[in-house]
Amino acid sequence: MSTLVIAEHDNASLKVATLNAVAAAQAMGAAVDILVAGADCGGAAEAAAQVPGIGKVLCADNAAYGNQLAENVSLLIAEIGAQYENIVAPATTVGKNTMPRVAALLDVAQISDIISVESADTFTRPIYAGNVIATVQSSDPKKVITVRTTAFDAVSAEGGSADIEA
Repeated sequence: MSTLVIAEHDNASLKVATLNAVAAAQAMGAAVDILVAGADCGGAAEAAAQVPGIGKVLCADNAAYGNQLAENVSLLIAEIGAQYENIVAPATTVGKNTMPRVAALLDVAQISDIISVESADTFTRPIYAGNVIATVQSSDPKKVITVRTTAFDAVSAEGGSADIEA
């Protein structure tokens, strides 16, 4: 089983939300890779390579991804994500804009705003404005997930040595 985490970054460094999403991905018990898509995003890819427990960093450095437009980035994620069982992103503005498009392109349901990982296919998430916690089990072959970042402690930003692939 493998998981692709979509990095939140400013092209020079990773945002902390990515480290929270990596924690959720690692809780799924799968090998974790990170996708850094942007323009002149080598610095963010280098930072992602330092995260412990990451297998490899995929760096898509292209002007088309410079503004993180969901229309462009979702096509890339769906293409690369076809090789992975799980695609995980922080439930930020960018993640909430991009991941539904990815799920639609892959023809699977999206699991939004998870707050815990119960097993490889079962998660909890808040519903009804957070008044109820729902346990969601997915039978889809591929899981497209956004992570409520405040529910997971961030992993360390240093100590890893993942390879970077263009």
